Amino acid sequence: MNIKKFIKSISNECWNIGFIQNDLHSILNGDELNVKWLRHSIKDSWFADPFILDVRDDTIDVLVEEFYKPIQRGRISKLIINRNTFELIKKEIVLELATHLSFPAIIRKDNDIFIYPENGESGKLILYQYYQESNKCVKHTILLNEPVADAVIANIYNKEYLFCTKQPNPNGNNLSVFQKNEQGKYILKDNYSFQENVARMAGNFFEFEGKLYRPTQESNIQYGHSVTLQEVKLVNGKFHFHETQRLFSVHPTLNIGMHTFNMYKGEIVTDALGFKNMWIRKIIKSIGL
Repeated sequence: MNIKKFIKSISNECWNIGFIQNDLHSILNGDELNVKWLRHSIKDSWFADPFILDVRDDTIDVLVEEFYKPIQRGRISKLIINRNTFELIKKEIVLELATHLSFPAIIRKDNDIFIYPENGESGKLILYQYYQESNKCVKHTILLNEPVADAVIANIYNKEYLFCTKQPNPNGNNLSVFQKNEQGKYILKDNYSFQENVARMAGNFFEFEGKLYRPTQESNIQYGHSVTLQEVKLVNGKFHFHETQRLFSVHPTLNIGMHTFNMYKGEIVTDALGFKNMWIRKIIKSIGL
């Protein structure tokens, strides 16, 4: 192991998920976030990219990227969380491959549940059907035959679009928008450029008070630095994006980044980034490693 890899190995990143207690009006008004963070004792994994699978009276089920340190890659797991104490009750692996998995975006169709996690290392974006009873995923179809980052599918004015970023700079300022055609294929429709690195998706689109919003990842300083909420309009076939709010981590120690924002059944979930031995990271940056 060279010196660069060794230094980074002892200053590894760490993520955790949390549940925002503010309502949408408060969040869009710019109020300080109140977040209840997941409590767990797992040492060999961290959790990020949360999407809410179900909400019950006493528990919340969340699909996450579980970065499992012994294999140094992400897999998709389901966390069952106590809704009152935010303690982890149970962790179950949902999908694990030989390549890194993250961002388990969810689609619900009638009573069926599908996920299409990021798997850019495979060179494809694949849709899986998820079976809650067995907690297993079965490959359904290939959505795109190219590597893309953090894709999100949205139905806007009765047309289905897929928003994502692409190589060589998935954390940059270029957003790709695909549209589903009559044959069910996603065809590239437009590319949009921003003045900042805010193209990458941070979660599902949502509506509030008659307006449509797109959560994005702001990566100007580093990957996953903050979340932006952009109001979205579709005018004459072109999307227009206007930032209305920018959200930063309020975790007491994982306060370096925040890059996911999702909601379902009244719950809002996010995540937070920190580094072990942050002073080592600062030295790395100062000497240009």
